[in-house]
Amino acid sequence: MSEESQGSIKMLEPLIRVRTFLDKFLSIFVAVLLVVMSVIVFSNVIMRYFLSMGIYWYEELSRFVFIWIVFLGAVIAYFKGDHLALDVLLIYTPPKVKKSLVVLADLLVITALIIMTQGAWDMAIDSLNSGWVASTIPIPYGVVYMVGPLSSILLLFEALIETIEDTYVLAKTLKGGK
Repeated sequence: MSEESQGSIKMLEPLIRVRTFLDKFLSIFVAVLLVVMSVIVFSNVIMRYFLSMGIYWYEELSRFVFIWIVFLGAVIAYFKGDHLALDVLLIYTPPKVKKSLVVLADLLVITALIIMTQGAWDMAIDSLNSGWVASTIPIPYGVVYMVGPLSSILLLFEALIETIEDTYVLAKTLKGGK
């Protein structure tokens, strides 16, 4: 292994530590959001059936929390490699082609995430600038929509790390390694 190759992997160590921290933090944060959403919905059920009065804002707030859970949950799944993948083509290809296709797929994911980040950012900023506020609680929709750019930036961070790792593996394979 050349010094340049070792340097590129050592360069990733701080990024991998950040990834590990983000994974743990997001897992805890999403768990807290899930508890909050469950408490809100359960409280409304209890109040409606036992006290004959409901919480008028429960549906909107629980929907907003659920949106954040879904987007941040997608980030957690990507960090852990749990997203669905079509790898049938990779099973039957030689190692050099397989690793080349993986890097190509990584680049396509990065391209899609850049487009998603820009679109999500534009939508969130437009919503904030419009002053559009939820009807039952004073939460601007732009705040709810900020999960789009946040999650896509986190996904882009992970995709860049994976692309660097996969490119390193491809280079090693092309030099005769495994």
